[in-house]
Amino acid sequence: MQTANTAFMKAGARGLSILFASGDQGVCGREGCGFFKKRFKPDFPAASPYITAVGGTDFVTKSVVGDEKAWVAGGGGFSDDFAIPAYQAEAVAAYLSQPDLPPKDMWNSTGRAYPDVSALAGQVNPYCVVSSGRFAGVAGTSAACPVVAGIFALLNSRRVDNGKPALGFLNPFIYQNPQGFQDVTQGKNTGGMQEYGFSAVKGWDAATGFGTPDFDALAEAVDQL
Repeated sequence: MQTANTAFMKAGARGLSILFASGDQGVCGREGCGFFKKRFKPDFPAASPYITAVGGTDFVTKSVVGDEKAWVAGGGGFSDDFAIPAYQAEAVAAYLSQPDLPPKDMWNSTGRAYPDVSALAGQVNPYCVVSSGRFAGVAGTSAACPVVAGIFALLNSRRVDNGKPALGFLNPFIYQNPQGFQDVTQGKNTGGMQEYGFSAVKGWDAATGFGTPDFDALAEAVDQL
């Protein structure tokens, strides 16, 4: 993990933005929460402090593109290996001060928290794609991540067109501009296999981060840099 983090830091220093999907198993991650003594298992590289982790949302109502909730299977939580970085300390402290948290013995409240942001990943109204001449629905944070990456690519193009450098490592910008995202305040990322998870609340949370990108608001923030 340290070797990967070093590479992520080098990429950020070169002006590259690295985004990863937060995972599709909720708080239990790829390892699972266990059977007898359950504990959340944060995923890597989503929990790296040097990348932008993209979580998942779902629409509240089928066939309606409207209000969003945390996708039940969206990865999110707190790292067991890396401390809370300075850029997110204030946002995470606010989240930890609210009462709707899972049992403290199931997770590390001092670890790097993720996701940072989110996009549609659920299956209530999935993305529609055409494959081999047939329409199909696709979902997951691996679908959400390129959506967010595409938005930041457009923002970087905007900066380059104005003679400015690319944003590079995105997280300091993201945490300084929460108004650039549509807050999600419903749902919980339990993974669907057990009762505990992190709830989506006002502000940053460990289910959806700051929420889904608002391009116009982000463009305004980028133009002011």
